[in-house]
Amino acid sequence: MKMTPIVNIDGTSRESLVTDRRNVLTAIDALMAALQETAPHGRDYLGDKERYIFDRSIYATRFATLDKLRNEIQDEALAIQDGDA
Repeated sequence: MKMTPIVNIDGTSRESLVTDRRNVLTAIDALMAALQETAPHGRDYLGDKERYIFDRSIYATRFATLDKLRNEIQDEALAIQDGDA
């Protein structure tokens, strides 16, 4: 999903709308980097390969959720910047 504000003389400037989204992208990047620190490692699941595989899938889902959000926000910022919003 993408928000599509109408840039106009009485509204928020195009620059501010894009900057706000760039700030969100920076925060998501930081969150993704922090999340990478929680990636399951096999050494923490000795003797329980199934639990390791399950926890890896949880991690992958979480990371994919953030990646999807990041892509949506980036597309939104680009659309606003290019005047397509």
